Amino acid sequence: MYLSMETTLTKKMALANFLTCFGLCLLLFVSFLSHGSQNLKGLHENIPIGELDGVKLSINIAFPQTLSEQARPVLLMIHGGGFLKGNKNNNNARIQKLSKNGFVAASVMYRLAPQHKFPAALDDVKLAIRFLKAHAKTYHINPDRIIVSGSSSGGFLAIMAGVSGNSSAFSKHGLYTEFDSSVHAIAAQSAPIADYRQAKYSDFLLVDRLLEKNADNHQQHLAAMSAVTYLDPNDPPMFLAHGDADPIVPVEMSREFVRELQKTNHPHQYLEVKGGTHSFNQSTPEKAKMVFTSYVNFIEKWAKTDRHKNQRF
Repeated sequence: MYLSMETTLTKKMALANFLTCFGLCLLLFVSFLSHGSQNLKGLHENIPIGELDGVKLSINIAFPQTLSEQARPVLLMIHGGGFLKGNKNNNNARIQKLSKNGFVAASVMYRLAPQHKFPAALDDVKLAIRFLKAHAKTYHINPDRIIVSGSSSGGFLAIMAGVSGNSSAFSKHGLYTEFDSSVHAIAAQSAPIADYRQAKYSDFLLVDRLLEKNADNHQQHLAAMSAVTYLDPNDPPMFLAHGDADPIVPVEMSREFVRELQKTNHPHQYLEVKGGTHSFNQSTPEKAKMVFTSYVNFIEKWAKTDRHKNQRF
């Protein structure tokens, strides 16, 4: 009898130990699923995000070297090159640098002209935003803290993606369409963000490169590629910089766009660099450092700020 009781007790203890171990293993497994992605560190290149018109699109992502309990903010960088050239790898050094500031920083690939006309490049950028949101848990990122950034043509795409984020436009590709492409903030330098319905911009290089000549509904296409078309009070805060001696993209484009923002008191910061050409680093290197410092302050602020609670600079 005593042997039977001892055997029963031993079995119960063994079962209890098993359940305890099983519970701990289950917790560790759940923790791995939740935080295992934090093991992603450094630069990861050529991550596939989808295929459009036979072009396989990809993204480079730089992860911080340190771990974080909270999901990270995202900085999505868009390269320049006049829509004709450029490569997402051009931003590798910068995204690795900015990942040290606590961002998961990425550089996106997009289709180039003249083979791919508007809105192909914008479709690709917005696809990248949706891809990041779809993989927020995998990459341990906050889908509500995505900031888009670019200069020149990359700046145009950053602004266009930002102001059209709450629009149904540019999402007909069918990839990750269960996610929206809204972003938290926008930063752009030397961006050709004109209202292209104005006659004075009819011969601007961007129009020639991105639109088919003599296409039907030309005016509608011009409106579609004009950022002012999509402006509304719910658009993200913006950081804009432009040189007053830019020989490629007239500074008046940014001035006109800023005046539109001012009409509705939209949160923005505009820096106009005296003597600055299309490249601040080449024309005004000391002022370029000041602009970059302001840029970093802007993205760090909005990476931490709920814009609905803090809409002013």
